[in-house]
Amino acid sequence: MAVRPKKIEDGQDTGKPRGVRQERARQRRRHLSEVVMQLIQERGFDAISVNEVAERASMSIGGLYRHISTKSDLLEMVCDEINLDLLEEMKAAAGKVQGVPAKLDAAIRVYWLRHWDSSASILVAYREYQSFSETAKKRYRSEEHHLAEYFSDLIRAGVAVDEFRAVDDRLLAHEIILLSHMRALKGYAFRDRPRDAILAEQLDLIFSRLRPLPSS
Repeated sequence: MAVRPKKIEDGQDTGKPRGVRQERARQRRRHLSEVVMQLIQERGFDAISVNEVAERASMSIGGLYRHISTKSDLLEMVCDEINLDLLEEMKAAAGKVQGVPAKLDAAIRVYWLRHWDSSASILVAYREYQSFSETAKKRYRSEEHHLAEYFSDLIRAGVAVDEFRAVDDRLLAHEIILLSHMRALKGYAFRDRPRDAILAEQLDLIFSRLRPLPSS
């Protein structure tokens, strides 16, 4: 989308340090996201109204419209949390370790755990995709492209130093993304399975594609 949903007006927190204002605004947006998520899960996005969201969130209609411009912004508010600052966190985690395999492992873990925790929001994003504006769809595709490119860059770097065997790095990057969405898409298959065991299994699957083949 061209712009994100409206942020809290700074004037509401006049006199407070900027960091405090930003954190309070983030908390309010997170609360609104949780309310919208609950209503979407109950009846679907098309069936809910802005008035209902305001009532459930204990806000006035005017107060709610300080956060949004249109109803579709409510849906985007929920989905914006999924990738917020994610690429920066992946790069920070990769920067703490040495060697391309360790960097890729660290980046995948950050991405995978964020999406494990956001599985409900991801399912909503898939289910309500047609309710997004065209500009929002374009923005989300761009965000996913940048995340996939980071995985792809790490894979190519590993191939270049002979730590990974040659693969289609772009395809594998998107497979990593899809594996991280599996809890949202196939949640029934993960019931009663420990999260860390699932992550270890999927990491082994990914790195099995990358391990150099034995010399003949």
